[in-house]
Amino acid sequence: MTAAIRVLPLLALVFAGGCASDAPYQILTPFLDNDFNTWKQSGPYTVTGQAFYKQPGGRVITCAGESVSLMPLTSYNMELSKLLETGNGFPPNYERRAHKYDKKAMCDGSGKFTFENLPALNWLLITRVTWQENGTFAFVPYVGGPSDKGGWLFQELQVESANNAPTTVKVTLSNQDFVADKN
Repeated sequence: MTAAIRVLPLLALVFAGGCASDAPYQILTPFLDNDFNTWKQSGPYTVTGQAFYKQPGGRVITCAGESVSLMPLTSYNMELSKLLETGNGFPPNYERRAHKYDKKAMCDGSGKFTFENLPALNWLLITRVTWQENGTFAFVPYVGGPSDKGGWLFQELQVESANNAPTTVKVTLSNQDFVADKN
């Protein structure tokens, strides 16, 4: 009987090993201030756009009142873009100092925004959309009330300088650019 007792902890370890958690959700590219310096300059370009998500029933959710960020598309932020595709939001180790290089705008009531004086570079355009939905047990008090839903709208954007090119770039963030939050 003692042999069986010794085997049980070993089996528990074997099965627990198969349930190991995923690798931590983090950016592996080092943050280097020098990589962002090019994006500090100004330029003659304007980016105008609108961000919205159209739900299956036809209801349109805009980014109204949300901040829109135009982030330098460095290798650091390219990795962020790939991680956002998982639906887990910003990784916990995202370097807050990177935000000092972001351009910021606010979405108006129609989900429209504008960025001015931009250089011809590559950018990551990102914002959030959120809404409330009734839970499965909405009829049960204290249990099934409304819950927040939403996700990120983001797109890599190239502002180009070319002969006779317009100085205004128009962009739309919509369903094909949406990643729902996992939680």
